[in-house]
Amino acid sequence: MTRRATPLLLSALLLAVTGGCAHYEYDVVQPPELARHVGTKQWTSFQRDALEYRLRTSDDRLVMLIYNRGERTVKLSGSDSAAVDPGGESHPLQSRTVPRDSYVKLILPPPLPQVHSYGPTMGFGVGVGYAHGYGGPYRDGFGYGSGMYDDVHPGYYSVYDPNDRTYFSWSGDSDLRLLLTFQEDVDKGYRHEFVLRRRKM
Repeated sequence: MTRRATPLLLSALLLAVTGGCAHYEYDVVQPPELARHVGTKQWTSFQRDALEYRLRTSDDRLVMLIYNRGERTVKLSGSDSAAVDPGGESHPLQSRTVPRDSYVKLILPPPLPQVHSYGPTMGFGVGVGYAHGYGGPYRDGFGYGSGMYDDVHPGYYSVYDPNDRTYFSWSGDSDLRLLLTFQEDVDKGYRHEFVLRRRKM
């Protein structure tokens, strides 16, 4: 490889790496009096009834914190609330209780459950490790663990049900309708509806 080719190769590599750096941010489109951009740098907030909304973009998802600024406990009624995805499918939300001076968090689109293994793992790389054995049914005659069969922990997994419509995708430049129904007491409640736009930056 010539010296002239090296800078060209580095430039091409840099372009390939940075070319995939596009990310998504969000806009509140409806209601029009609350229209605003929701970026990654800071929270944007507004008040509706006894609730304060704080919104921010994080990891290409919209994070919404809903604070109860009133004097009474408010309940988010999941059975009367919904997120309508860009394809028009309505997805349920979880019911949540919001005491005064507390908040609930909504992440849109909701992240799928993650699987974490707490048992033995194997990998490749450079580093420092520590291993131990307590013996057990396969220990040798000296009371030391044989290594391979000792201290085997079970792995724990979260089960994702594909029929659980709480989880959905929100991709590309598209709109999502969010309907939130709150109950303050038996006779008092309110409904907040938003249109949220996802757009590539």
